Amino acid sequence: MEGSSERAYDRHGYSVHQEELEERERFLSEFPRVKADLKERIEKLRALADKVDKVHRDCTISSLVANSTGAVSGILTILGLALAPVTAGTSLVLSATGMGLGAAAAVTGVSTSIVEHVNTVSANAEASRLMATRCDKGQVVRAVRQSTVKVLSLTKNCKEVLRGMEKNINAIRIAKANPQLVANAKRLMDSGRISARSGRQVQKAFGGTTLAMTRGARITGVATTGIFLLMDVVSLVKESIHLHKGAKTESAEGLRQQAQELESKLEELTHIHDLLQAGLTQ
Repeated sequence: MEGSSERAYDRHGYSVHQEELEERERFLSEFPRVKADLKERIEKLRALADKVDKVHRDCTISSLVANSTGAVSGILTILGLALAPVTAGTSLVLSATGMGLGAAAAVTGVSTSIVEHVNTVSANAEASRLMATRCDKGQVVRAVRQSTVKVLSLTKNCKEVLRGMEKNINAIRIAKANPQLVANAKRLMDSGRISARSGRQVQKAFGGTTLAMTRGARITGVATTGIFLLMDVVSLVKESIHLHKGAKTESAEGLRQQAQELESKLEELTHIHDLLQAGLTQ
């Protein structure tokens, strides 16, 4: 009789250790809380995946706008270079407009890249917490550092563009007031044969604009701009196809797989719970 307090018996007369009964009762008692917690985590992971896809889709649209603006900027820049020997005023206006659109495209592109990258890193960090795994803090730090570098680079680029636009605006004013200087600039662009004094005057008035470029420099400029224009068009086509296919991301798919893993665990626990419940009711 001494060991009877340490054992319990079910209705079929099978011996069951008291510890096993306590574990079973503890599992049945904790299961509702665990089930609710897992369901909440699964819903949050899927919500994160949907958010990542939505942000990526919005960023893809923004990239399309940036690439389109970049393409227009390239076209205007090429026209500005091509028309420089023909019409100085129009060339300068086209060049300044092209610079402005190029800067706008750069700002949009970099901002879009930063928004998507930070959102993805943040979603992965939250997913790590939901999956009870260690969060890679280094990845978060790298994301912030990369964003800072991009912003600094963009700031420097925008300052250069503003200086270039300012030069074109000043050149337009000077060209209107000094037709002879424009004529000298056209001779420099056409043949490169002008006096040293006239060359210095042209460079002082129009330096940094299409009116101070030789024929070879303009051809090089057209070729270089053409390459960037081609890259913008290729990116535009790729982004359009990607958007047409739904603009899904690997990161979002990974989050959904994690949610599926938790759902599989929940199904296993639910199955065990049902078995134990059935055993108690028999």
